[in-house]
Amino acid sequence: MVTAISLVVSSMAIAEDTSDSDERIEEVQVIGILESATKNLEIKRDSLAVVDAITAEDIGKFPDKNVADSLQRVPGVTIDRSGGEGSTVSIRGTSSEWTLTQLNGNYIATSGSGAPSRNFNYLLLPSSMISRAEVYKSPETRIDEGGVGGTVILHSHKPLELDAGQGVITTEATYSDTTEEWDPQYNAFYSWKNESETFGILVGYTSQDRGVTGVTNYASGWRLHSDTDENADLSALVDQTTEEVFNNVWAPTQVSIHNSKEDRTRDGYQLAAQWRPTERLEFGFAYFGSKLGYDTNTQSLTFAEWNDHDDAYYGIEVDGDTVVTYGFNDNGDLNENNWGDGDVNGGVDLYRGLMSPQLTGYTRKGESESNTYDFEVIYEGDFYTAAINVGHTEAEGGTSELTYANMDARYGSVDSWLWSIADGKPSYEVSTDLTKDTEAYPYYDWFGSDATENSDEESYYQLDLAFDTNWGIVNKFYVGTKYRDHEARSYRDIYRWDDETDDNGGYRGWLPGDQWFHNPDYHPDTSTLISDKVVDNSAGNTGAIDYLAFDTDALMDYVRGNFNLTVMPVLSGTYTIDEEIFSTYAQADFIWRDFRGNLGVRYVSTKLSTETYDDITGMESDEVIANSRSNTTKEFLPSLNVAWDLTDDLVIRFTASKAMSRVSYAYLGQAETYGPPVHIISPDEWTGRGSGTFANTDLEAMISKQLDLGLEWYYADGSALGVTLFGKDIDNLPIQVTEIVEREHDCCNGPIEVEMKGQIGGGNATSRGVELFAQHAFESGFGFMANYTFTDTGTSTIILANASIEAEIPGTARHQYNLSAFYENENFGARVSYNWVDDRVTSLHRGYAVYDKDYGQLDLNATYTFTDNFNISASIINLTEEVAEGYWKQENRMTYNNYSGRRFYIGANYKF
Repeated sequence: MVTAISLVVSSMAIAEDTSDSDERIEEVQVIGILESATKNLEIKRDSLAVVDAITAEDIGKFPDKNVADSLQRVPGVTIDRSGGEGSTVSIRGTSSEWTLTQLNGNYIATSGSGAPSRNFNYLLLPSSMISRAEVYKSPETRIDEGGVGGTVILHSHKPLELDAGQGVITTEATYSDTTEEWDPQYNAFYSWKNESETFGILVGYTSQDRGVTGVTNYASGWRLHSDTDENADLSALVDQTTEEVFNNVWAPTQVSIHNSKEDRTRDGYQLAAQWRPTERLEFGFAYFGSKLGYDTNTQSLTFAEWNDHDDAYYGIEVDGDTVVTYGFNDNGDLNENNWGDGDVNGGVDLYRGLMSPQLTGYTRKGESESNTYDFEVIYEGDFYTAAINVGHTEAEGGTSELTYANMDARYGSVDSWLWSIADGKPSYEVSTDLTKDTEAYPYYDWFGSDATENSDEESYYQLDLAFDTNWGIVNKFYVGTKYRDHEARSYRDIYRWDDETDDNGGYRGWLPGDQWFHNPDYHPDTSTLISDKVVDNSAGNTGAIDYLAFDTDALMDYVRGNFNLTVMPVLSGTYTIDEEIFSTYAQADFIWRDFRGNLGVRYVSTKLSTETYDDITGMESDEVIANSRSNTTKEFLPSLNVAWDLTDDLVIRFTASKAMSRVSYAYLGQAETYGPPVHIISPDEWTGRGSGTFANTDLEAMISKQLDLGLEWYYADGSALGVTLFGKDIDNLPIQVTEIVEREHDCCNGPIEVEMKGQIGGGNATSRGVELFAQHAFESGFGFMANYTFTDTGTSTIILANASIEAEIPGTARHQYNLSAFYENENFGARVSYNWVDDRVTSLHRGYAVYDKDYGQLDLNATYTFTDNFNISASIINLTEEVAEGYWKQENRMTYNNYSGRRFYIGANYKF
């Protein structure tokens, strides 16, 4: 059994003495479900902090296909998914941006298709290259700050800890019922060391191709229809068939179907070397790289009437104050009068019929890449260990081209449509067959094309000293210092297409279709953009209907053949954030009778510098000026972890600590933006206000004061029961506010009023809960693991137009549980796992929570071993074809349902 002290030290990759190192080399050889589960319990039991661990079942074989999918089986951990795979991690009812993820004890840069985020994108991480993941729910001062929710430390293999000449080759194929195709994956790993075990090197590579198709129904833009509420968005609804008036009801602006096909390619690279020229000195180098490509084609069908209504509603049904069914019928009064088309219509009423359904085609080409380089030197003296760690991690990502275009039903063959969510699942009725009718969308409507680029990088320099002491109860003393230079950048460009003539309706540079420019002389014939391919939405039984696809290739052939490209930066989407972080710590590990633990403090100084660009709609200026702002904050973060070995089997834990998480890049990078008033009569007369956002880079880090109290009973090998009570008091949360301010604008002679939204600091919230876990291994080879977490998270404040609203913190789920049963003998191992999470807050809309509805997923895994060197494996993910759902404020206000597929894996593994 590794001692408590050596386990904590090994997790930080410092302070390793020779005897402890030898012991760990023996224990790293974990094979099988039971040994992995037993090792997880040993790490948990011997750790000084509150820690849960997941170890690989063999080299290159993590318990799940995705590291985040494995982490969700830890008590108190929830994940977000993308295409059915775990992408981000939340801990104990907090935002995923409050979870710090590290590789071998240091930050690992991440990127995605959108703006930079403090979330780690687990899609970038090949699970085959990870040997162990540890979830620290209580901090130690030796571990970097940044995780109010918790810290996930991922560990990769080291060559001197493995057998010489050890290697693994794995091939695997994946099948999804949404793509109906098989996709390949390959992993290779090799580790070598010399006979004297003083020098070793390992290399690893993984490659995966995967098609991801998701079928989603959305209901968005929920608005209040009322003739009596002054805050109403629109007038009361009137059913043209029954003439019934529906007052004070909420209805979505639009309901849509999205079929998204994504081709993902994932490559991972690993290189590590260790050299021990003497018994006291060690050099180490590690490189970890990953690349994720994602080319996406999305076909969307939308039902909506965005502006004029003319009493065309029919079939209205309500559930309380919520509209769950309505349709639109062509009543002969659906006209269009100079609606953005003055140069074409001449102000004359044009009969147009229904505006929707609207067919949209999206294409996106994206890529994310991450590279991490780490170098360390460890020197072991007679009573101390010194470690120097220098490294650099960088990631780049974004979308090189995003293009979308709409065609809608104006002047077309659709006479009526109706949607319903009355039965909890969407249904649709359309007067024409959209799988055959090529005349349904004769009106070319909207076009957009843009690109995004983001980067995330950090350089770090660290010195750690660990002293073996005999200072009373203190048996180990650590001091260290670290400097980090972190930079996040975001860029966004709009692609505008121009035919270089002025005779195009006044929208030069916005063709062909942006700003609702409807001159057919500058638009393609929509009949050439309708594909003969039908979008199949049958998978998952989501209620989505089928329809003919938008031919996005034909559109881009037309655009490139008739227009020239101009790239224009989007100022509000361009920013640079730099954080210079200096930290130093001191920590004492102690043992006294049956008590063990540590006490320490970490000092952190953060110099924040931001560079943003104001973006004022309608203001003429040839000069672009960056807004540079900076501030410095300082924090002391103490922590206490105590474990009381009450008996040989019982452990009582108590922790008290102060943790911090830095503010979201989205808030720090916010620019000041605003536009002119709603209605301008003349430069001296106008009505309404402009709207926009304000910048605030003075937002300080969120601070959490937290406590844990736990009891763990390790009653047999591989078996335990436990309970942990936890609490967090989180201060300095950003608060969303809406303020009315005065600004200057070229449109008007005098200041205009602008309704500005943004973030200020000073909010607070709480998180209280309990975690229960049980694990038991029977002598027969059967076993089970189960855990349950209850979280009661308090609210944070939102101020909207001087009204204060209490809102739940995104990431919150009140209940969640995991159940796993396994069987293993000499040749065969199998595991069935079920994960369920309660309704969970994901975001806020109009001051109220948007929820992911409760979701449970059943997965199966099996392995058969033919020899010590060869085995085959099979897995089924989402066996019961579960559909994810969401709603706003109350369950009958659906926001989405999504099916990303049931996946089948089959593979072969050869070790040598």
